[in-house]
Amino acid sequence: MAQAWATATGGAAAALLTLAVPGPAEAQSPSQVRNAPDFAGVIAAYRKQRASDPDSCCTFSAPVFEREVRFQVFATFEPAYEARNDRQLIMEFVPQGETMDNWTRMITFSAFKGAGTAPVSTADMQQRFFNTAKGCEVANFSRVIASGRMADGTEYNLSSNGCGSTAAGGYPGARTGRGEQFLALLLRDDENVAVLQYAERGESFGPREEPVGDALVLAMMSRFRSIAFCRGKTVSDDCSIAFSAP
Repeated sequence: MAQAWATATGGAAAALLTLAVPGPAEAQSPSQVRNAPDFAGVIAAYRKQRASDPDSCCTFSAPVFEREVRFQVFATFEPAYEARNDRQLIMEFVPQGETMDNWTRMITFSAFKGAGTAPVSTADMQQRFFNTAKGCEVANFSRVIASGRMADGTEYNLSSNGCGSTAAGGYPGARTGRGEQFLALLLRDDENVAVLQYAERGESFGPREEPVGDALVLAMMSRFRSIAFCRGKTVSDDCSIAFSAP
């Protein structure tokens, strides 16, 4: 279940915005939105690279306020949606041939300016963002798989979350009775928060029967290769590596 700003549950985004703005809400610039046709050039480049050298395809990078984030877009994932303004960013990727309506797997990257200053612990933040109870019929869960602090002080929290069976109206586009699971890597520095998610949607499942069991979460996240959170535009000593494949 991709907890997206505009296209899926909106739950994480709403929680982040509440945490990021402790006083009166700040004025935000209008959102700039792009959909799959706007990424035709990027998609063509991904497919060409995948055809010639699938093991090296494809690196995604984006400026996130004062940092640059990089990770590997694996399998046949391609950009399908983006929305951003001066305080928020979300990008969503689906496998080739799927859409924002019929996706079975999704990668979501989102970032929120100012959320890192919220007066709550990162563990509490994770629970507020990814509690899926309101959108579930049965078997909602949110479990921390790994957490800690990187050398530069950036905190990370990797969790497994979702619903064994989604409820009608649980979020925009929810499909009743479908099982949804998402793995979420939350990165928090002293100012901002970024979240990288991998989601699967398919048949309903019971407690502890989710598609990606806890023992497989790190292996699944290793498909992103390394996830670099950099203060400059080059991956160097000025980066935190939130996850690195063995």
